[in-house]
Amino acid sequence: MNFVVFDSGVFRIHVPDGWMAFCGIDSECRTTPKKVHIFKGAELETDIFTHAGLTICFYGREDIWLSPKSFYDNVSDMEPFVLGAYTWRGYTCTSFGYPYTMLETACDGCIFFVMILTENGEHEVSLKDPDVENILKSLKITNDKE
Repeated sequence: MNFVVFDSGVFRIHVPDGWMAFCGIDSECRTTPKKVHIFKGAELETDIFTHAGLTICFYGREDIWLSPKSFYDNVSDMEPFVLGAYTWRGYTCTSFGYPYTMLETACDGCIFFVMILTENGEHEVSLKDPDVENILKSLKITNDKE
């Protein structure tokens, strides 16, 4: 499998060929290294509105983490599972009619929260896709001092 390494400055991931990764924005519309979008088939950052993919959010020791689970519809819990270096807990749900798989894991006092938009128009991804599994397996904190 071919990939490039994307390092946000806080964590890194392997981005498979055919996927695009870039940093997201925080609540004040500033680009942040704590949020990375990785979308299959995306060529522009605005493709997050028309494609399926992942958003990985990092919460460091100094950040406040509150699970957004109660904000979603059709929530169905998943059994915890190990993938890569982490034990993941999660659930499937819908948000504004879009299907998601939500995952979270704790690492050394920090939290990774992953939102997988599984269907968007004709585009689909799944937790079971080898590309998605490889992205999650490659996840590693590089600097939690942000």
